[in-house]
Amino acid sequence: MLLDVHSSYDEDHEAFRDSVRKFLASEVVPVLDDWRAAGRFPADLMASAGEQGFLGTSVPEEFGGGGVDDPRFVAVLVEEAMAIGAAGLSTVLARHCGVSTAMLVDLEPGGARSSWLAGVASGELLAVPAVLDTSLRARGVPGAAVAALFVLAVPGPQPLIAVIPRESVTVEPVVGPLGGREAAAGDVLVDEAVLASAPTKTDVDGAFARDLDLWSAVCAVSGARAALDLTLAYVNDRKVFGRAVAEFENTRFRLAELGSEIAGAAALTSSCLDALASGSLPASVAAAARLTSGRVHDQAVDQGMQLHGGYGYMREYPIAHAFADARFLRLAAGDGSQPREAIAASLGL
Repeated sequence: MLLDVHSSYDEDHEAFRDSVRKFLASEVVPVLDDWRAAGRFPADLMASAGEQGFLGTSVPEEFGGGGVDDPRFVAVLVEEAMAIGAAGLSTVLARHCGVSTAMLVDLEPGGARSSWLAGVASGELLAVPAVLDTSLRARGVPGAAVAALFVLAVPGPQPLIAVIPRESVTVEPVVGPLGGREAAAGDVLVDEAVLASAPTKTDVDGAFARDLDLWSAVCAVSGARAALDLTLAYVNDRKVFGRAVAEFENTRFRLAELGSEIAGAAALTSSCLDALASGSLPASVAAAARLTSGRVHDQAVDQGMQLHGGYGYMREYPIAHAFADARFLRLAAGDGSQPREAIAASLGL
């Protein structure tokens, strides 16, 4: 099939996918609407996921992790969460496993690093990344309301990453967003004195923004696939004038075009995951994947809404949630990096 571009996934990844899929079907799908209404997922979900070995695949074995430097396992986790429509949870998982954990692994040994790594692998500590503005505030941070640890990019001439436990920051609730409603988002405020005494690392290679871009791309392209699947199911089932909507030429060609766009974005994002695993992913390429995947995600939900007709605007239909989630993902990604700057710099501009 056109969208089967995961040629680099092997039997281990697919076995991991099967386990993740069963976990989500049992622990998330039956209560996802309740979490959306509450504006958050429960913190103990992370401990359950950690117990299954889903969160610490890249954490060294001595800290209770899998010791496997392969981001494709995290990608599988993110893809499956997006497939069930849990965009807020998917974003938190992507950032916990793909961004925060990577930053913690690269900290200098000593201090609280060992307990932090053990905690993120077990799920006892949800580690949320965020970018502070000049007032030392980060707004609308997914996962902030239930996080135990914050991995913060600090503004200034020298890129700096600080790690601060929850008790040392202030988290303010935010009004529930239209999409990603289970994301447990919040504003994060840090006192300058707390920041000055926090463990830090210099982000000399811009890995923080690069990883935020990459995992935003993984969420977006997974969301685009999920939206296409919803639309394909609908147009094959829905009949107009005695014919399935899928039989009309306009439907077939519009979805064929969309499938091509998704395949291209998926291939680019997949190549980024391979490059990250080999330590050769440039920030500009991750930025390109984020922009491309975000655009395709928007196209997928827009086309899906159109082909659902009036039903697409009813929350009883998953495509309505997917439409709102795409906007949520775009806003969440926009708070973390400047992808156009990274790409422009790579072009010598």
